[in-house]
Amino acid sequence: MRVFRILVSLVMLLCCSYSWSAGSVSGKVFKELTDIQTVMGEGKTEEAYTRLQTLLAEVDDNSLDKALTLQTLGYVEMARENFQQAIGYLKQSLALNQLPEKVVINVGYMVAQLHAALGEYDQALEFAEDWYTQLETPKPTESIFLANIYAQMKRYEEAIPYAEKAIGDSDKPKETWYQLLTASFFELKRYPKAAKSLQQMVEHWPDKATYWEQLASVYVMLEDEQSALAVLKLAFQQKLLDKESTIKSLLQLAVTRGIPEHAARMLEQAFADEMLEENATFLEMLAAAYAAAREREKAILAYERLAPMSETGDPWISISNIYVEMGEWKQAETALKKALDAKLESPGKAWLLLGIAQMELKKFDSAKNSLRKSVAFKETTKSANRWMKYVDDMKRQADWMAEVKANS
Repeated sequence: MRVFRILVSLVMLLCCSYSWSAGSVSGKVFKELTDIQTVMGEGKTEEAYTRLQTLLAEVDDNSLDKALTLQTLGYVEMARENFQQAIGYLKQSLALNQLPEKVVINVGYMVAQLHAALGEYDQALEFAEDWYTQLETPKPTESIFLANIYAQMKRYEEAIPYAEKAIGDSDKPKETWYQLLTASFFELKRYPKAAKSLQQMVEHWPDKATYWEQLASVYVMLEDEQSALAVLKLAFQQKLLDKESTIKSLLQLAVTRGIPEHAARMLEQAFADEMLEENATFLEMLAAAYAAAREREKAILAYERLAPMSETGDPWISISNIYVEMGEWKQAETALKKALDAKLESPGKAWLLLGIAQMELKKFDSAKNSLRKSVAFKETTKSANRWMKYVDDMKRQADWMAEVKANS
């Protein structure tokens, strides 16, 4: 409704300020339209509407008198918030081809604005494009109007040049103009352009935390973690952003976009620059990022840094899982023993995995002992029993091979 109120206010201004030349319209119509203009200025729209309907029935067809009467009816209907009827009258006025050129341009603009305000962007564009081409020197507000219609229609490629023109032609571009331009770049995945636009936005509105966050996010998407951190430093210095929540969101963005190695490097740099405390929360994120990036050695080192800070043996479980993936059974055994020395949510699983690792190392007695402990936990009873049978089979096979070798 705010858009409609603005349009209605504009109508009242037009009606109060516009005057018709007595030489270009019949005397009776000139006097009546002038009187109606005064009535509208007083807010008496119902009286104005009734008098205009009477006048419309009296004027000649295909005349300037009729065109001006229809135009004024359109303005009255706008003031009464009957917007579809207003559009109808204004279009009829234009269809007579009697209005002066400048008036045609203004009426076409008004029709385009009404359609846009009603969300009828196809119809708005039909009038707006024709109207815009007739402007000798478009004002920034006129360029951004067309840009907004294109953007609403998701025709971002066409919206961009009009938004850029509006910004370039204005001494003080509005914030919403930059928002439209930046959003269009995002929709088209033109992240370098979006970054440039956001750079200008943080210069114009340095107290808006959202723009700093968005700029840092764009740099993450461009895999430029150094620039992302540089932006965050400036924002942190101005106390605009919460360090932990902002960096967490950037790290999650990097992982989601399939570039976890950039998330890890960003965290390492944040530690080095003392932007972040090397606490358990961020070390866990660092280790997880390295693990997702398949940088296993670095993931292990990160989990080892995390382990002394953890109240559980979970970091050692994570380390053991990585060693199992690598087929490094001795290191997996060591990590699992350290995990079992601490508190675990699922100790049965740890004993099961330890038994498997020991079996791979041909420590069959130790493996059986670990698996027996795993049997005691309901969640791993069945698996542990199956593995114990497998360990027995493997031990018999190993004993037989040793006997064959001894007798050969």
